[in-house]
Amino acid sequence: MLSLKSKKDFDNVFKKGKVFGNRNFTLRYIKNRKDANRLGIIVSKKVSKKAVDRNRIRRQIRESYRQMEDAVKPGYDLIITAKNSCLGEKYNVLDKSLKHLFYKENLLK
Repeated sequence: MLSLKSKKDFDNVFKKGKVFGNRNFTLRYIKNRKDANRLGIIVSKKVSKKAVDRNRIRRQIRESYRQMEDAVKPGYDLIITAKNSCLGEKYNVLDKSLKHLFYKENLLK
């Protein structure tokens, strides 16, 4: 799994990418010219003031994506933004919610 790191790449996805959301997440994505997906995860301080909570959500998102990475179509820059409702949720609820996003946007093989 590759990471989306530079500000330029994030800005490109925010400006030109498509957006879709559900109760727990917002997914922004755009085609890239690579044969692999690059993932960016945003968990802001609006979700929780505690870094422990934000990092936990970030780890759960990364693990959920890692498990379904083979089923996702290659060649996209993806940004997953966590919403406030993620804070108290169990992993399986977040996992199901993330899979729902990819299914609805037809990003699964």
